[in-house]
Amino acid sequence: MRKNNLFGKSVRILTLCSLPLWAACSLSSCSEEDDVKPYVLQQSDITVNEPEGGFTTQVDQLLHIDVNSVNDEGLTYSWTLDGEAIPGGKTLDYMFAQGGEYTLVLTVSQGTVSYTYTFTVTVGFGEVEPTPEGASPYITQVFDFMPAVGQFTNTLPMYNEGDTQEDMNKKVLDAIGNNNRSMISLGGWGGYVVVGFDHTIENKVGLRDFRVLGNAFYAAANPNPDAPQGGSCEPGIIMVAYDKNKDGVPNEDEWYEIAGSAHEDPTLEAWYQMAVDNGNDVNLYRDYEITYYRPDESMDAPLAPPVDEYIRWEDNQGNSGYKVKNVYHRQPYFPQWYEGETLTFWGTCLPQNGIDESGQGSYFVLYKFRYGYADNETNNADDSAIDIDWAINSKGQRVSLPGIDFIKIYCGVNQENGWLGECSTEVMGVEDLHLLGEEIPTRE
Repeated sequence: MRKNNLFGKSVRILTLCSLPLWAACSLSSCSEEDDVKPYVLQQSDITVNEPEGGFTTQVDQLLHIDVNSVNDEGLTYSWTLDGEAIPGGKTLDYMFAQGGEYTLVLTVSQGTVSYTYTFTVTVGFGEVEPTPEGASPYITQVFDFMPAVGQFTNTLPMYNEGDTQEDMNKKVLDAIGNNNRSMISLGGWGGYVVVGFDHTIENKVGLRDFRVLGNAFYAAANPNPDAPQGGSCEPGIIMVAYDKNKDGVPNEDEWYEIAGSAHEDPTLEAWYQMAVDNGNDVNLYRDYEITYYRPDESMDAPLAPPVDEYIRWEDNQGNSGYKVKNVYHRQPYFPQWYEGETLTFWGTCLPQNGIDESGQGSYFVLYKFRYGYADNETNNADDSAIDIDWAINSKGQRVSLPGIDFIKIYCGVNQENGWLGECSTEVMGVEDLHLLGEEIPTRE
């Protein structure tokens, strides 16, 4: 009996195993899917057809990227641009507002498994339109003018009671436009002017492209015989804009900053150690902000006496103080056509370049930066000329602008210099060097 039972059991097993697969699965309640392992993401499963040297596109043109995968089961796709999340999935469509070089990162995840893929995107511009016949090498438009507090504010150009912003813009154009070569003052740090031209100033490779005219000059009798070049050098930061959308006005996303020598490395300035020894603030602040407060009306009365605590100011570096009204200029120093109680500027603040070489407050020298700023060098010197290729974006990267249509200049140093008063950038005009036939090689 035991043999029969054992034999029968063996027969049943042999019979089951010899059945077709579908029948065996039916009898044992199994399926083909039980033999298929779930998909697990591998880094090599994701590919992107990236051109050699990375992706390239132009400002305000769509960049389209397709992601290839061997399986999409349970996958999610996300993108970051220079560390900030941007919308996108298995395809990316993105439009860049500014030129420069960007780092694009794709992250593909499946549960706890995640892989990243990094790409470079270079964003440039289209071709510049040919210069029209009869174009002027000089300023033909003034879009805005707002000086900061200063001893020449309301006099260069002259403010008359009732003047509006439009009136002041016109006075600025009359002064520095069309090669008139009069002069305007931008006041203390942050005060600015925005100008334009009747054509695009071309960016020519290897050459400087334009010059901002100022009134910088060298000291005639510096008590320090070993001092580097300097005198009255009141550097202004230069910003440039290419009219990418051809609307005839400068837009906020079109501005780039000209990186001068202090942008590169302030310690390379010939006077740097002298300024350190003098107690100057020799830092370069890229996100500087200052607010000026309108003074009491009694301080602005006609022929009001000089006063040390005249106009209060505060900056975002924890500093504060007062601008002085001196004996030489007794008109209001706060722009009179501006109606607000406070006036705020922001941008890049350069190291303080003014030193009292007499040691007694009688002979101040404002030293020259190596290159790249307005009102920093004499107008006939090569280093008063600017190469558009020195333009950088907000990340400090060089951008390849085909040309520029607008220029903004603002006072770049926040410093008082005794009886000389504040450092205040002056502007006499702007020249397109190519239309004037001047060929000045750029700096290496």
